[in-house]
Amino acid sequence: MKIFAHENLNRIDVLDERFYTTDNETYYPSVTTVLDAYPKGAGFREWLKANGAGSDQIVKEAAERGSNVHNAIEHILLGRELKWITNGVPAYTLEEWQMICKYLEFHQEYIQPGEQVAAETMLFSKTLRLGGTCDMVAKINGETWLIDFKTSNGLYKTHEIQLAVYKEMWDEHNSPKIDRYGILWLNSSHRTKRQFQGIGWQLKEFTDSHEYNLQLYHHTRALWDCENPNYKPRNMSYPNVIKLSGEPVEA
Repeated sequence: MKIFAHENLNRIDVLDERFYTTDNETYYPSVTTVLDAYPKGAGFREWLKANGAGSDQIVKEAAERGSNVHNAIEHILLGRELKWITNGVPAYTLEEWQMICKYLEFHQEYIQPGEQVAAETMLFSKTLRLGGTCDMVAKINGETWLIDFKTSNGLYKTHEIQLAVYKEMWDEHNSPKIDRYGILWLNSSHRTKRQFQGIGWQLKEFTDSHEYNLQLYHHTRALWDCENPNYKPRNMSYPNVIKLSGEPVEA
């Protein structure tokens, strides 16, 4: 969620990031929100059983790690300098800094100066009734790639579907059109260097067709719509200052 403080209005707004809008009237869910309806599978159920009450904390820590790495890469793409440790205080964990360095290795090897087309771009499709944010579009060897950064322990079918939908959304409003798409996996177990792969990272394409992945999205969307017929964002507002009126109670 995003939190905006309006001190002059004594108000703090907490915005629901699961939804996108261009006119503040019509809201569409994010791609990842819809894909929550995709079956998690037996492996996920076994993981829940194994971790029990600790699973929520594991998910929270993984989300924080992903957010920190994504934000760092965005700063790199904007030409800003990153520091791991300042005055003895680390800004990132060792694992996060390692992933940031892996991204830098990929970028320096494959993205030529001036070949980055877009970064952290909001995508929107009235046709698909959907919103999302694309991590990066760049030219690699003359082809236009749509790339999503992942720091997870594994890659899943929903990642593939997400990219297929992002391509559709990008192509609907933007140019150049997407030639190829893939996940830049910064937590890969690979330990050899070859094309689109380094030690601990890889740019992963998928084998199923684009059309097949779009079919899976539409099936998943039908399930999501069934469970969320009147969806809308749950934005909230709170006062910034709280104080009781009247005389204070003596301690």
